[in-house]
Amino acid sequence: MNKGKEMKKIISIISMGLLVAGAAQADVVILDLPAGGNHVSGSTFTTTNVSYNGATFDIEYTLNAFATSNSPAPFVRSNGGTYFGVGSASDPNVGNQESLDGDDGEQLSITGLLITNFNAGTSGLTEGDLSIAFESLDIANGTANPDGITVSFTGFGTSTTIITKPVTIDLPSLGNFSSASTAMYIEPDTTASNNRWSVSGISVSVIPEPATLGLIALFGFGTLFIRRIMK
Repeated sequence: MNKGKEMKKIISIISMGLLVAGAAQADVVILDLPAGGNHVSGSTFTTTNVSYNGATFDIEYTLNAFATSNSPAPFVRSNGGTYFGVGSASDPNVGNQESLDGDDGEQLSITGLLITNFNAGTSGLTEGDLSIAFESLDIANGTANPDGITVSFTGFGTSTTIITKPVTIDLPSLGNFSSASTAMYIEPDTTASNNRWSVSGISVSVIPEPATLGLIALFGFGTLFIRRIMK
C-alpha cells in the first residue's frame, strides 16, 4: 500500500482515539438541594446514582450556617427543596429564614464536596481517576436592585467577587476560583436589611484526571488500530 495513504489512515485512527478521550471530558451534575424544613448547621446532603462513562457514585456536600446572633443557633431552612437560606434570630418569619439576609450577618458555606460509594461498573475507572469542583450557583428571590452577593473559595471576606444581580453564577469565571475548589463561602455584600436572596441551585463538574484522558485516548487508538490491521 502507498505509504502516504497508510500514514493518513494512521493519523485518522489517532484522531479518532483522541475523540474518544474528548467524549470523556467533564460532565456537569446538578446537585439535589436540602429537603423542605429546617436542617442543623453542618448537615450533609447527598446526590445519589450519578453516572459517568459507565461508573456510578454519589456526591456529598455539607451546609454550614452562620449569623451574628447565635441564640438560637443559625440553621439551614429549605422551601420544599427548591431554594434555601439561613435562619437566625433576626428572621421574623419563615420566608426570611429561607434566604440569606444582610442585617444579621448571615453567611453560608458549602464544604466537604466529595465522591462517595464509587462503583466502577463498565468504565474501567477508579475513584481516584475523577475529581469534582463547583461549576455554577443559582441565586433567586432577590428583593432589591441590586441585591449583592460575595462569593469566595478561600473563606469569608477574602479574595471575593461581587455579583450585583442574583443570577446563575458561572463559578469558574470568577477570579479566585480554581479547578480544585471544593469549598465555597457566600454572604450578602452589605448589611442592608433589604439585601436578601436564596440559593436555588448548585452544580459541580466531574473531571477526569489528565492521565485518565490519556489512557482513554490510548485505548481508543489501540482498539481502532487493531481493527485496522485485522482488515
